[in-house]
Amino acid sequence: MKCLKIDNGKGAYSLDGESWKPLDEISKEDILVIVNKCLEDSFEMDDQSEVTVHNKAHEIIYNNLYAKFVELNSQRTRFKDESENLFKESLAKYSE
Repeated sequence: MKCLKIDNGKGAYSLDGESWKPLDEISKEDILVIVNKCLEDSFEMDDQSEVTVHNKAHEIIYNNLYAKFVELNSQRTRFKDESENLFKESLAKYSE
């Protein structure tokens, strides 16, 4: 699913891959939804080096989110493994 895109020189985000909102309207809750989707499945974003963002505010927000989401996506497996191992002992203890 694509979560970030650059369209007509403006950044946009989507929580469902279909409806898009301007990037300067993104909230903490919206970012959390995208992070959770990133950890569950892979997601897509337009590469900021390939498309120009004309709106300076959108460019700053997009570049920061893009960098963080790329890092998160590259470490997704490690996060999943760590979270499973964190609760493995408790799950075994209380399953008995």
